[in-house]
Amino acid sequence: MKKTLLAGLIGFALVGCVSDIKYNYVPEVAQKSYPDLNVVTTTYIGDDMVRQGNVKTMDVISFPVATQVNNYWYSYIIDAGDYPKLGEDKKYLFFAARSVNGNSIVKSFNVPAAPIGMRVSKDSSKNEVCISFATGTDFCENHKQFTYKKVSVTSQDGFQQTLIYNGKVGNKINIGYREFNNDMARPAFSNNAEYDLSRSTVIRYKGAVIEVLQATNQHIKYKVISNFNTPH
Repeated sequence: MKKTLLAGLIGFALVGCVSDIKYNYVPEVAQKSYPDLNVVTTTYIGDDMVRQGNVKTMDVISFPVATQVNNYWYSYIIDAGDYPKLGEDKKYLFFAARSVNGNSIVKSFNVPAAPIGMRVSKDSSKNEVCISFATGTDFCENHKQFTYKKVSVTSQDGFQQTLIYNGKVGNKINIGYREFNNDMARPAFSNNAEYDLSRSTVIRYKGAVIEVLQATNQHIKYKVISNFNTPH
């Protein structure tokens, strides 16, 4: 009898109320280039000289410190970080279980279910945060500290291009080209190119045009005349 009652109470603690996470939010995605054109820039060996790709700007919920959400015998900790928005409905905002910097909602002790996200009431007087589960259930606790903001991150589902400075030997500089897709390096689309500055201080690669102002085996000073896809 006691075991049955305890199981029922634990079930109630986990269920709380029914949650249906909405996935109707679409972040803004724009192509960004670094550095700005015709600006003198200094880059060191191993660093990007030119970078172009998609940047995603998204709404997040930000927890400044690790935040514990308790319900009866169960407890979860939301690591400090920025958690991307998934969607919303009339009453709630829904956010991912993993932050943009890799932190996540973690089980603190003796918790059987892994969370799939969180929901937050639009009623700001409560500061209510709810942990959501794949079963469509969640549990909530009020008076939590968080803020809303926008963050910009390199899109992991987009195409990225970079030129990397690899140093100088004599009058020749070595530039590495890398392509990334879905946040994975594509070795077949990676290459190193050598340029003789005694012949020309303007170098070109895949549409990128760079004027080299100074180059050593430690750093390079340059101006980007055209980025990979910029007409010139």
